[in-house]
Amino acid sequence: MRAVTLLMAALLLGTAPGAFSKTGSKTAPRPAAKHRVVAGKTVKPAPKTAAIAPLPDTAEIAQLRSAFRFAFPVYAVMATRDAQLGRARAMGLSNAVNMILPRLTLADASSREVTTPNNDTLYGSAWLDLAAGPVVLNVPAMAGRYNSAALMSVMTDNIAILGTRTGSQGGRYAIVGPDYTGNIPRDTQKIQMPSNDAWLLVRVLVNGPADVDAAAAALRGYSLESPEGRAAPVPTVATPAADAKSFLAVVNEALARSTGNPALVKKAQAFAAFGIGSGWDALPAETRALWTRSLPALRQELKGGIAAAGDVVDGWSYPRAGIGSPDADDDLRSYVALGGLAALPRVEAMYLSARTDKDGAALDGNKAYRVRIPAHMPIGAFWSLSMYQVEADGKLFFVANPLNRFAVGDRSPQVRADRDGSYEFFVQPSRPEGERVVNWLPAPRGKFVLVFRGYLPRAEMLDGRFRLPPVEVGEVVP
Repeated sequence: MRAVTLLMAALLLGTAPGAFSKTGSKTAPRPAAKHRVVAGKTVKPAPKTAAIAPLPDTAEIAQLRSAFRFAFPVYAVMATRDAQLGRARAMGLSNAVNMILPRLTLADASSREVTTPNNDTLYGSAWLDLAAGPVVLNVPAMAGRYNSAALMSVMTDNIAILGTRTGSQGGRYAIVGPDYTGNIPRDTQKIQMPSNDAWLLVRVLVNGPADVDAAAAALRGYSLESPEGRAAPVPTVATPAADAKSFLAVVNEALARSTGNPALVKKAQAFAAFGIGSGWDALPAETRALWTRSLPALRQELKGGIAAAGDVVDGWSYPRAGIGSPDADDDLRSYVALGGLAALPRVEAMYLSARTDKDGAALDGNKAYRVRIPAHMPIGAFWSLSMYQVEADGKLFFVANPLNRFAVGDRSPQVRADRDGSYEFFVQPSRPEGERVVNWLPAPRGKFVLVFRGYLPRAEMLDGRFRLPPVEVGEVVP
């Protein structure tokens, strides 16, 4: 087997997942929907697009929507794969499949490859090709520091999570495809994936800015060993705004590489009349026209992201059971693929999002807000509160601000707790003067979303006994 360690000096993962750059450099921001300065550069507003009309309520559209939502998570994964491997090729790696590509800096306002990046962990991302046999993952022992290695299928489901959840003792794992029946290397535990394309995403917690180097050293402990002599197939070029023909081509290519999973094949066959498995050229002209007319609206329907698929209590959207797991349905997978790709299952992390205040009004930077996080949170690892600007396409990204502060949490060295151990954060665009700045979470001038992350949630958070206080409108803190 070929041993592949982290390419620490050569590549940096741009977000979770994301862009690559040379060590120590900044990634260039993508154009955004609103005029602002990102990473020192002026981002011009994107041209306005015509409003997308909602789809008619017909049986044919309902069937097309089901086909799209089966396919969209696959497309989102493959588009991310294509983007990362393409950037690796641009830096001289002709084929970075079965290699861990790390990001050694925390995500910031220039991190725009994948929606809703976090500012809590360093990442290592690897795109696995399991068709040639087992790929061995070496997980280091890492007591005292949260870490996880999530193995996801092409459907976005987390099949295994290794690291802190498995006792922080480390180990060797043989990752195999859906129809693999051969031997595995000695001293390994087998993990069977439901697709031959798999995504490994490693998270390693950073305990404040001074801890980045130590966290990077911990990330180096992860490595892969892969079969010799196999060049993974080059995927069809995938872009976020692909036309219907390209959309189906990417999805069908991914499905064709995992025909060893009978359940996946059977599910795809149910949508053959819409080109899933059969392809664009096999479709009648009226079905192609239906795809072309409907695809923008089908994407538009997912704009609410994870929040649209959750239960809202006091303005906070709580994730549905099944998120990030094989128990999810295609609707939930699709909302996650747009609004939080690579989301972990609830037992590993709870993602709560707030788009409105306690009275149901949308969060907007023209107002000031107070957010209270109670003392003694029912969390086994750590928590954070992140600020995201809402882009025109519904995606969420960090907001450039004078402090380069994109999130606050229980490890933030600058924040100050109240006497009872709770935290009150001031959410507004303008910077407070004096000591109050330590609890300031900068907001954009337009609409924004707050996301609370709690890793290793305890029972009272999982079963709904614990709820976060609502976001409240307050006076601007001068």
